[in-house]
Amino acid sequence: MPEKQYEFTHVPKRRSNSIKWGNLKVNELPMWIAEMDFEIAPEILASMEDKLGVKAFGYESVPAEHYQAVAD
Repeated sequence: MPEKQYEFTHVPKRRSNSIKWGNLKVNELPMWIAEMDFEIAPEILASMEDKLGVKAFGYESVPAEHYQAVAD
């Protein structure tokens, strides 16, 4: 299976209502350790869009596959 390619060169809009970027002055940078300002992977977005398409959320059980995916 070919390795998937992800976009790590595009920087999304940083001025938003986020704690990290929302309260900065012009030309000021936050002093954070982790850099999480990348676009979400297409597989994650697709899964979230599928879930939102249900238009109803309730209590759900966690499938056994979840635990194996986390362990892997």
